[in-house]
Amino acid sequence: MSIALAGRGHPRGFLLICLLALPALALAVLAIVQVKEPAILFYATLPRIAAALVSGCLLGLAGGVFQRTFDNPLAEPSLLGISGGASLLLAASLVFAPAFWSNGYQIVALAGAMIALATAFAVAWGPHLSSQTLVLAGVMINLFCNAAYAGLVLFNHDFLSNLLTWQAGSLQQSGWGPSLRLALLAAFSLGPLLLLERPLRLLSLGDGAAASLGLPVRTVKLMLLLIASLLAAFVTAEFGQIGLVGLAAPALARAIWRKPHAGLICSAVTGALLLLLTDQVMRVLSSVLGDLPVGAAAGLLAGPLLVVLARRTPINAPRPLMLAFATRSEAGGKRLMILVLLLSAAFAIAAIVGRGPQGWSLAGPDDLALVWLWRLPPLLAASGAGLCLAVAGFILQRLLRNPLASPDLLGISHGAGLALAIAFVILPTLGVATKLAVTSTGAIAALLVVTLLGLRARFEPTRMLLLGVGLASMANAMLVIALAGGGQRGAALLGWFAGMTAGVDLATSVAACLMGCAGLVGCLLLHRPMDLITLGDAASTGFGLRVAVVRATGIALAAILTAAGTMVVGPISFIGLMVPHAAAILGFRRTAGASLASGLIGALLMTLAEWLSRNLVWPWALSPSLLAALVAGPSFLWQLRRQQRQ
Repeated sequence: MSIALAGRGHPRGFLLICLLALPALALAVLAIVQVKEPAILFYATLPRIAAALVSGCLLGLAGGVFQRTFDNPLAEPSLLGISGGASLLLAASLVFAPAFWSNGYQIVALAGAMIALATAFAVAWGPHLSSQTLVLAGVMINLFCNAAYAGLVLFNHDFLSNLLTWQAGSLQQSGWGPSLRLALLAAFSLGPLLLLERPLRLLSLGDGAAASLGLPVRTVKLMLLLIASLLAAFVTAEFGQIGLVGLAAPALARAIWRKPHAGLICSAVTGALLLLLTDQVMRVLSSVLGDLPVGAAAGLLAGPLLVVLARRTPINAPRPLMLAFATRSEAGGKRLMILVLLLSAAFAIAAIVGRGPQGWSLAGPDDLALVWLWRLPPLLAASGAGLCLAVAGFILQRLLRNPLASPDLLGISHGAGLALAIAFVILPTLGVATKLAVTSTGAIAALLVVTLLGLRARFEPTRMLLLGVGLASMANAMLVIALAGGGQRGAALLGWFAGMTAGVDLATSVAACLMGCAGLVGCLLLHRPMDLITLGDAASTGFGLRVAVVRATGIALAAILTAAGTMVVGPISFIGLMVPHAAAILGFRRTAGASLASGLIGALLMTLAEWLSRNLVWPWALSPSLLAALVAGPSFLWQLRRQQRQ
């Protein structure tokens, strides 16, 4: 019966792929016909078309490998830190060693990507090369590199403004060199990947089942991920970050061919046509909208595509959540009390100890006004935002059963940032109160869109993830375009993205803390249903649980917490994504203890980060969120490596 269904699906698949190919090829032919100068045609137009086809093919191929190896619809080629490593080394070379840039920025970008990739493999190396550990290591490396990159750009904005344009991705060519290099890479890598197609099918059964069938799991994973990462790294080095093609192409291929796991060739062809169509549409619209980078444009096109696929495509039920770390026993109240004491001590020290014109000093009774006006508001804002985002991240990872789910995945933080970017264009000046009002409006609007679309999808986990990624990609693409535009508005927007706490008043800070506490109480009230839901929808329904209602309630709670945290300190990816895993490292597995531990760890990290940001390079202030990722990132990787050895 499965063979008959597959055969019946092939004519439909060919028809749909032709419908995607026709407009892409028609616009490419139109671009060729419109060029009157032979030199422009040969050295600019044709290489750009070839670059779109080859780059899209490689990204689709890499995305198909990543999603099938990790069995995760959110897996994409940049997952193992490739894009972050490339961006960081490029920025560092421009600031500290411009000679490396002048001798070939592609080599610098490729070296950064390879260093990040090697670090991820070194952290996760073990008998079976654990997929979960490898994913977490790659995501943490990406966050660390992006934080360091944002710090460099923040302090060297005018000098590194061209790098923001590269980051947005561009396929404009002045020769055949990049396209030919990538074509040769595709020719050499396609054969090995096709030979590994059958082992890739076995990996979808799980590491244990694949190993029991005689598959050398670690060797196969290493070969697959290394080849796929190299493909994505070379594309990033040549053309910058081309967003979401590696994520959207396999999803679209699955929808076209009606298969739970689309073949690698299908993903490659879909990626090539998708990127060519995006690039040609942007070329046609360039006379009206200006020359938009194709990387940002890919996010604009892939976002609605993912939303449509999430609503219409049949999706297999995901596996039950497997916690990243296991301990011999569930952590108890003793460890929670230690976290409470650490948070209290950190907050007290941060409030009374600081630097001033006379150096380090302790705040006495005469300095209460100083503490009340200048130290207490940012401390409360940072700790409240850490609490909100950590609890929101825990709720999403638990309810959506995906270790990559994070608060910014719902698009709420991006919606707040997009509203702020629009306000920068319309309003000449923005005060703190105006910024909070604008970001609140954007976050609430994004929340309403996510809720309405999620209601149609019955809040099914994989659909919600694709909906969130699609909406976030559209907003993020617009934000990348705004940042690439440079100028004072771009610098101001970049400062908000960096998570600066300066200027937050006491009332707003207290409100963020109260919202975080209320959200934590709400999570504790849902602890029994959330424990059941991790067993899977079918098992939970068998116990009488109304899964859709619980998931909708939890997602709404996480969205409100995300909006509260984002409005205060801007978007912070690290806290919501990694803190729940840190709670798991400490042994908290059940919802009640893990949610409390996540909230305390998030507040503790942001409290320490805010104190360091205020005193480390006094009298200048740094970003607490960037410092949190920079300081906690290596520690988290060390803990990952330690757990992997055990």
